[in-house]
Amino acid sequence: MRMLLETRPPGTVFVTALLALALSGPGCYSSTGGDDDDTGDVVDARPDDGGPDVSVPPFPTRFVLRLVSDIPETLYVAAWEASSASGHWLTLRDGGTAFRKAESCGICDCDECPACALCGAPCAELSELVAGTAGVEYLWDGRQWTTDGACGTLPCEGPEPAPAGTYSARFCWGTARGGTLPCDEILVGETCADVSFTLPDPDGVVEYAIDNGG
Repeated sequence: MRMLLETRPPGTVFVTALLALALSGPGCYSSTGGDDDDTGDVVDARPDDGGPDVSVPPFPTRFVLRLVSDIPETLYVAAWEASSASGHWLTLRDGGTAFRKAESCGICDCDECPACALCGAPCAELSELVAGTAGVEYLWDGRQWTTDGACGTLPCEGPEPAPAGTYSARFCWGTARGGTLPCDEILVGETCADVSFTLPDPDGVVEYAIDNGG
């Protein structure tokens, strides 16, 4: 396995080390690392003990972001809009192009046409990333949601299994929360790190650890 660690002196955040711990394929992995749904709630969702199915896509993959620190410390992550290509603590890219990893309630589902119930733009929601805990997790079902059809005059989307290959995951976090009512949860001091991974992943887990000492 491989784990990408980020270290910093007091008051500074930057990536300083890549610890190579395995001989398998490219990427940054940990098999010790879940899932937040579209509302940002975190649940435990581990792959089966037998490992991921490597025969045909989709290839479910669990992404984990955690904080290591020798002092009590809390960072924050954007836990809303998992369906967006941005605005969530985890962004997935194929060949450098971000794609939607979940269905959006703001876009018509092609399978539900001609019915099309849409949601409005919600306020941002943040989750705490607390040192010494399991961190935050997201279980991706291995499908990309693309807009390739229409419900009347409105575009509609549908899922496509992501084929085997090399992808990249961008993990983002902030040092504080800010904002004003009515939307008073804005991420402050954002930092991001990119991790390369392959589908299917050997363990079905891609993890990034922010190492602030400890």
